[in-house]
Amino acid sequence: MASARPDFALYRLRPAAEADLDAIAAIEAASFPVPWRREFFAGELRDSHRYHRVLDRQIGGTPRLAGYLFAVTLFDEFHINKIATDPAVRGEGHGTRLMNDAISAARSQFSSSIVLEVRLSNAPAIRFYSGFGFIEIGRRRRYYKDGEDAMVMMLSLLDLGVRSR
Repeated sequence: MASARPDFALYRLRPAAEADLDAIAAIEAASFPVPWRREFFAGELRDSHRYHRVLDRQIGGTPRLAGYLFAVTLFDEFHINKIATDPAVRGEGHGTRLMNDAISAARSQFSSSIVLEVRLSNAPAIRFYSGFGFIEIGRRRRYYKDGEDAMVMMLSLLDLGVRSR
C-alpha cells in the first residue's frame, strides 16, 4: 500500500467511457473474489440513467486508471453498485475522492440516502464506508455468487451531520 499522497491535480475525475472497460475489468478482477464481467460494465455505460466515474492520470501519454465508481439512482436513493481502486495505488486517497464525488452527485439529485452492499468479510471497505458515516441497516443472506452474505449500509443525506473526508 502506498503511503505518499499523490498530486491530485494530475488526476482527472470523469465519466467512464468504452475505452476504459479493459482497465476497469482488470481492477475489478484484482479487487473482488467474484468480479463483474466486462460486459456488465459495458451495459452500465449504455444506460443513460446510470452514474459512472473513473479517476485517471496521464502516464506517458496513456491514461492509467486509479479507480472507478458505478451507481444508479432509484427513486430518491443513490445506490452504489461498484467502487474500487487499483491495488497499486490503494491508500492514496483515490477511493475517498470517488466517494466524495458520488456524495456530491447524490445530493445534486436530491437523493435522501446512499445505499450499498459490502461483503461481511471486507473489513477495510466497511471501515472506509463507516468513515463517511455509513451505518449498517441490514443483511442480505447469500447475496454474492459464492454464497457470502452482504452487509447493507446506508448514508442518510437528510442529516445535517453528513460529512465528506
